[in-house]
Amino acid sequence: MKKNTYLFTIVFLLLILISTPASAQELYKIAVLPFDDGSIDEIWWGDYDVGSGVSDELVTALLNLTPQKFRVMEREQIQRVLDEQEFGASGLVEASTAAKIGKILGVQFLLIGKVTEFSNKTTGGALSLGGKGLGLKNTTSRVVIDARLVDTNSAEILAAVKGEGEKKQANISIEYDWNSLDLSSEEFRATNLGKALREAVDKVVKELSKKATAFEPAPLERLTALVAYADKNTVIINIGSLDGVKEGMNFEVHKLLQVIKDPVTGEVIDSITEPVALIKVTQVKDKSATCSIVKKLSSGLDIAPMDQVIQK
Repeated sequence: MKKNTYLFTIVFLLLILISTPASAQELYKIAVLPFDDGSIDEIWWGDYDVGSGVSDELVTALLNLTPQKFRVMEREQIQRVLDEQEFGASGLVEASTAAKIGKILGVQFLLIGKVTEFSNKTTGGALSLGGKGLGLKNTTSRVVIDARLVDTNSAEILAAVKGEGEKKQANISIEYDWNSLDLSSEEFRATNLGKALREAVDKVVKELSKKATAFEPAPLERLTALVAYADKNTVIINIGSLDGVKEGMNFEVHKLLQVIKDPVTGEVIDSITEPVALIKVTQVKDKSATCSIVKKLSSGLDIAPMDQVIQK
């Protein structure tokens, strides 16, 4: 009887291990760059950044995948890198430039693309009343997204996917004050345009998920990160145990001195960096690691946030 109970326990534990989702270290690391909205013909009133709004929705959809397949880098962190290293918006859609950004961020995949349609086409009339209107009208809300998945190791475009969303409405409906609507708000998501955006985003993420699963990206040879905090004795980097960081690991801090661009195309083709210090991990949390400074490699440069960190 005891033997049977023991065997049952072993089988039960094995089933749990088999059914357990992949750990964070096994998830694909991906960053979503702000999408290009330069081809949108519709004129939007207010301070709208449609491209960034669409990329935010893509991030949300990637995080909500079941089972989870991606570890997605935060938008603020990506934007700091773009600003710090002076990557212009015109270069974000180029696969070669995207791959360089991806290597700096330490991700396997980069998602880039453009919003080719983001529109409300309305026929009929509406009666304005206190900033909103009520009227009989026919509205077609349509969103089209062209997305490309880039392997940051080879700069190869692994997949090109189009997502389309469309919602039609023919009734007495509320006319929104688009000047005051935030693309990330629940009010916007409740509109037909918000629903069309969600439909387009879900289609893109579903297809990209299939492509990424079928493709085996080159493993990240060495962990890379950015300095999040630094003082005279301590350095905190923006990766942790979820990325495979362990106590005792050594990293080298590099200062970006200059970005090299092609004089004709303006494309980023190289960068000049200088090693600043050798650091060692002393404490690890899920998303960060505290390091001590083992050796200064440059007497004229101090460690600062946004400096690149490469595993030794």
